[in-house]
Amino acid sequence: MKIHQILPSFSPGDAIGNEVLLMRDLLRSWGYESEIFAQNISPAMRARPYREYEWESSPDNLLIYHFSIGSEVSDFVRGLPDKKVLIYHNITPSHFFCGINDTLVFLLEKGREELKSLSGDFDLAVADSEYNRIELERAGYHNTGVLPLIIDFSKYGACNQDIIDAFSDDWTNILFVGRISPNKKHDDLLRIFYYYKRINPKARLLLPGGYDGCEPYLRQLQDLARRLGLSDIYFPGKVPFRDLVSYYMASDIFLCMSEHEGFNVPLVESMFFGLPIIAYLSSAIPYTLGDAGVLVRSKNYMEIAELMNIILEDPGLRNRLIAHQRERLKEFEYEKVAAQFYAIVKGFEPE
Repeated sequence: MKIHQILPSFSPGDAIGNEVLLMRDLLRSWGYESEIFAQNISPAMRARPYREYEWESSPDNLLIYHFSIGSEVSDFVRGLPDKKVLIYHNITPSHFFCGINDTLVFLLEKGREELKSLSGDFDLAVADSEYNRIELERAGYHNTGVLPLIIDFSKYGACNQDIIDAFSDDWTNILFVGRISPNKKHDDLLRIFYYYKRINPKARLLLPGGYDGCEPYLRQLQDLARRLGLSDIYFPGKVPFRDLVSYYMASDIFLCMSEHEGFNVPLVESMFFGLPIIAYLSSAIPYTLGDAGVLVRSKNYMEIAELMNIILEDPGLRNRLIAHQRERLKEFEYEKVAAQFYAIVKGFEPE
């Protein structure tokens, strides 16, 4: 049995692209022939155009389709004779992007339609969170499961010492990692930061994340910061992996006000780097955090700023939060999730 992966876009640095690479390497280490096929392939990535899969397709193969947006890959996959697994990474609701990116609105709505139409075409549909699995059931999928995103933390050692040195002083560094996208609610982070600066003027807000396709939202954020009279906010854009690791290492707390997440890798990364987490209770966030971190149910900016200050000023509370998060992190250990993936693969082996 050969096991291949297919997806609409294959890019460096995003959660799906990282998982696809890790899955390919695992499959090869287990003795399977495995390649990656995609529609849009970044020059930095090595994969084959998805239509070339016609030459590889076979009823004896297992094909893994990573689904997160509408694309012509869906119709292509539907007609193949292979055994098929869908891995659902969630589709952000399109309303977040109205007035920001009309093309993305169309693709997201198309994705929702495709998700329902594909429900009878897969032998198994797995999601990277229970939140996503519930969406699969609602879309008509009957054989479903959960497979958390595979994250290899052995790769998180290399860093950029210049970034660490630049932010390692007596200031408080508040971090959020994520694409500059309306669903991530960076505007709420700025409003909380406004109140926190009144408590602690020596504070920074670090916001690494790409913004391609969401430039109007970035401009809105920059305008909001000016209107609030805020400084010490950093938008470094999409950064290399070693720089991203450095922002975690230099930070004191992770603050997330996102209103839609399918999994949210930065929450798990924050657990790994020992950052106490405050997050808004939405979408998959409570499923990823479990009983770790602090979940807030309403966006009272002043109260959240005060909560941040309490956590940062109370070493005992901070350490207890971090200890709970380290326990939760065990659910996402590389070996554990890899074993779950292996069990899925073995289930398709011929008798």
